[in-house]
Amino acid sequence: MAFVQREIAAMPLMFRPMKTDKDLLPVCGSNSKELGVRVAPNENADIDVTESSTVNLNGRGMSVAQNWRALPGHLIPKRLISVFPGATGSNSLSCFRIGDGPFVNSSLNADLTLALKAGRTSMGNLVPATDMSVETFQAALAATREQWRIDET
Repeated sequence: MAFVQREIAAMPLMFRPMKTDKDLLPVCGSNSKELGVRVAPNENADIDVTESSTVNLNGRGMSVAQNWRALPGHLIPKRLISVFPGATGSNSLSCFRIGDGPFVNSSLNADLTLALKAGRTSMGNLVPATDMSVETFQAALAATREQWRIDET
């Protein structure tokens, strides 16, 4: 009997500065710099919600970068100023990473997809892979929590 070997795509390598919890994993939530997205009525909402209360599949979602060094200084903890001149972010943040594959439009799992931002090859958003409620999207993002690791190298 012949076995068919399928290539499994690696999750893209992504970085995101987030608040650090006591267990050195990201804080989950719907506020800025947490593992999750901001939702209206927050004036800086990360997603749009349809009339039927599902996430609008328009490419908006939780911001990620190909490398934390590609981010603006206000997102980088100021303790890293010796390796990132201009770092002015709060020291309550850590630069987290997840995955190890190429930073391209791709699926992370059945629920989440990396969508590169228009005209940008080093910035993207984690977005729903299919129609889902805001609560389901937040839960899908939170379900990745154990996979994020601090990497400030």
